[in-house]
Amino acid sequence: MLVNDEVVRQAEITLGFILPSALRSLYLAGNGRFRSDGQWWVLWPIDRLVDVTSGAWSDGRLEVGLIAFGDDGTGNPFCVSSADPTRVLRWSWIDGAIESELSWVQFVTDWIDA
Repeated sequence: MLVNDEVVRQAEITLGFILPSALRSLYLAGNGRFRSDGQWWVLWPIDRLVDVTSGAWSDGRLEVGLIAFGDDGTGNPFCVSSADPTRVLRWSWIDGAIESELSWVQFVTDWIDA
């Protein structure tokens, strides 16, 4: 699926949250990022972002206001908080703890461009 402004807007409407400009830019540059070195999606395709995030909100695994958009290869998602969209959080499905915080520049450098 090609991601354009309308696709991003539809995802935002479904979630009820505006994606941060840095995340929006990543999606407009391509629908997800697959890491061939570990065979996983570090940035999920946008439809998966919507499905996983809304499902995790519904079943109480993810706090509403955190938007899951990819993972670290072990299944722990990268999230952005609607309260602070300037940071990327690596979040644990097991205990709900924030494992690390990165700036968008660090995230792109360490995970997308690696």
